[in-house]
Amino acid sequence: MKLHRLSLNLRRGYATKYSGRVVTSADNGRSFAVEVDSPNLQTDTRGYSLPRRDLICKITKILHSPSSSSSDPFLDLTDYLQTLALTLTPAEASEVLKSLKSPRLALDFFRFCPSNIPKFRHDAFTYNRILLILSRSSLLERYDAVRRIMDEMEKSGVRGSISTVNILIGIFGGGGEGVGELERCLGLVKKWDLRVNCYTYKCLLQAYLRSNDSNKAMQLYSEMRRRGYSLDIFAYNMLLHALAKDEKVDQAYKVFEGMKRKHCEPDEYTYTILIRMTGNLGKPDESLALFQEMLSKGCSPNLIAYNTMIQVLAKSRMVDRTIFLFSKMVENNCSPNEFTYSVILNVLVAEGQLGKLDEVVEISTKYMNKSIYAYLVRTLSKLGHSNEAHRLFCNMWNFHDRGDRDAYLSMLESLCSAGKVTEALDLLSKIHEKGICTDTIMYNTVFSALGKRKQVSHLHDLYEKMKIEGPSPDIFTYNILISSFGRSGRVDDAIKIFEELEKSNSRPDIISYNSLINCLGKNGDLDEAHMRFKEMREKGLNPDVVTYSTLIECFGKTDKVEMACRLFDEMLDEGCCPNIVTYNILLDCLEKCGRTGEAVDLYAKLKQQGLTPDSITYSVLERLQSGSHRTVRIRKQNPIRGWVVSPLR
Repeated sequence: MKLHRLSLNLRRGYATKYSGRVVTSADNGRSFAVEVDSPNLQTDTRGYSLPRRDLICKITKILHSPSSSSSDPFLDLTDYLQTLALTLTPAEASEVLKSLKSPRLALDFFRFCPSNIPKFRHDAFTYNRILLILSRSSLLERYDAVRRIMDEMEKSGVRGSISTVNILIGIFGGGGEGVGELERCLGLVKKWDLRVNCYTYKCLLQAYLRSNDSNKAMQLYSEMRRRGYSLDIFAYNMLLHALAKDEKVDQAYKVFEGMKRKHCEPDEYTYTILIRMTGNLGKPDESLALFQEMLSKGCSPNLIAYNTMIQVLAKSRMVDRTIFLFSKMVENNCSPNEFTYSVILNVLVAEGQLGKLDEVVEISTKYMNKSIYAYLVRTLSKLGHSNEAHRLFCNMWNFHDRGDRDAYLSMLESLCSAGKVTEALDLLSKIHEKGICTDTIMYNTVFSALGKRKQVSHLHDLYEKMKIEGPSPDIFTYNILISSFGRSGRVDDAIKIFEELEKSNSRPDIISYNSLINCLGKNGDLDEAHMRFKEMREKGLNPDVVTYSTLIECFGKTDKVEMACRLFDEMLDEGCCPNIVTYNILLDCLEKCGRTGEAVDLYAKLKQQGLTPDSITYSVLERLQSGSHRTVRIRKQNPIRGWVVSPLR
């Protein structure tokens, strides 16, 4: 019971006691007015007033209340303080600032105090508090706000503490807008007659390092050593990283040795920095020596340390050492990530030893999850090693019940690129066995491969299967099918697919019409091709350079050169700029029809447009020159491999 009373008394010591007297009362006794005397504030042993916790909580609650058109928290706070004839102490204002969640609200309250509270004057503690809040905020105007606060401190004659300087260095030491303010911060040390401590040096060192100024950082480090100060491991690593980045090897080793003399034991991050530095300089033996020293000191290499050392060995083409270190990494239960495998894969490919990938996979069997398999399959496919990708894919298929969608898509793309469409069709039909739903992109990949190889029977069967089992075709599916059937001369099938597209949720786009016009024109149905050209314009689709080039060639190849020239002029009138392919097509048509003068004029227009003639252009011009008495000045350049004259051939 005594303990309970004691704790109760301690709690009551933080409250504020008020005394007052009744000045007026209503006749019925239900209401009265009380005049409250200013409370006697309790003080600590040093004579400083103790913060009134109830007042701090009340002010914080008022400021956190939502503002509206009819209510302003700061007006409510003014009324509250005036009603009770209360004033705040700087210590209490500092506690309120600490309790506010919003930096902007804290800044507003900081400015409110001296302008609305009688006899209130900020001291070093409240200035430090608001500066600390701004240092952690993401306000866009925080630098300007800090500068104004610094000006206000100097104007009002408030002497800051070394903590003030440390906070300011932290704010302005991150680069960007605050680089030029560091000297001003150091000037405050002299102006306020402060003594720099070890923490100030650390803040200043970090400021120089964040500003990428390793020279000043090194000068400051030397000054710290003369004054007998030492850094912690974090600051040492920051300094070493900056020196290594700037390839200041001698200085980095000097700091490293000084670090050990100051009894600050290097950790795995320290050694990783030095290993990366020596590796980048092409000194793998020094890197290995540092790695061995790290092990002898009892440091356990983490993923970054292993990856860095593996990268150094791989860069020096040391395949056997790379694989050996990888095995030690796995042996020490450090799980490799995609970067680890990418480094090893690249050196195996570069050295022509891709066969050792099976050894790497076997070493790390316990870490070979489907995401790692998927990454290796994707990478091998992109590098053009489809056989190795397929073998690895088969391992993934056999050892994992559920597959990875990206890996299957990469494998499909690899098989299709290698021309193995039978295997691609087989894989597409079995993907669902691993819990992966086939999607439109997968189907489109196989459709495209079948179309390029004119395997229209398989193309037709797969499309029918897609319509029955899903997924639904998209605009890319229809465009691939129209182009593929057209390439194989199956005009009726191409038109049928186009009609299905018109009835679907998708709508024909420029590529759809270009593919159909190309199909019709190539197979001799120029009238239908021209009708589709007009139809696309009626539907609000603007023909592009491919549309015009296709039709110009179709008409030109059927000796309808006038129509081809008319389309070319229309193309220019519509603001569609011809490319070198368009010019080559029309030049070829004019030359074959014997219209040499028009061909020469067209060549001049090509040059005016700023286009570079290619080998096909020069070939046509040579025929023009050999068959005409008119001199055409041709400055032949080195042959440039460009487009073929016709996209239809």
